[in-house]
Amino acid sequence: MTRAITVIVRRDGESWSAWSPQCPGLAVAEPTAAELRGALPEALAWYFDGDFDFEILVHLEQELRGVVVRIAQDDFLWERQLVAERLGAALGVEDQAEQLRAAPANSAGEVVYVCALPSDSISWLTAQTEEISDPVVVALPAAESMLWTLQLGGGRRTGAGTAGAGYPPDTTFGEIMTTFTGPGLKLSA
Repeated sequence: MTRAITVIVRRDGESWSAWSPQCPGLAVAEPTAAELRGALPEALAWYFDGDFDFEILVHLEQELRGVVVRIAQDDFLWERQLVAERLGAALGVEDQAEQLRAAPANSAGEVVYVCALPSDSISWLTAQTEEISDPVVVALPAAESMLWTLQLGGGRRTGAGTAGAGYPPDTTFGEIMTTFTGPGLKLSA
């Protein structure tokens, strides 16, 4: 059975690095993105004792105006990039940027926004988090040019609660958006 392995990739200065929540302690770094992509299968096979039966799901992180933005490199990349563009536009508006940067930071001291779509589920998000208690903020498209954000994790009950508490893992963010009446942050982009 093929195992899905989520890999978070980031450019760190002059090199590229990757880690996976499903592989605690494993980190891979290479001088270029192409070399990193080539090294990942071998590193994961080593981690899983020679088992090559996995699919690598890449999520690219980048710093954007004081926050970290994560975008899944999947079939919905174009739509996720539009969410990132809305987030970038909101970060260009002083009062909105202040609100966005005020979200709780993870254990590395970073505020992480995950560009999501209404069809993504709680389990899709939790597969990307190393520490279930680390906060992340889900950024979703709302209306034509707005964002809807929801903090998950961090031990603080906000929105859907700690790591989606109260929702089954297959609950989609669209379902949460339609039933949520709490203090979600809606921003014009």
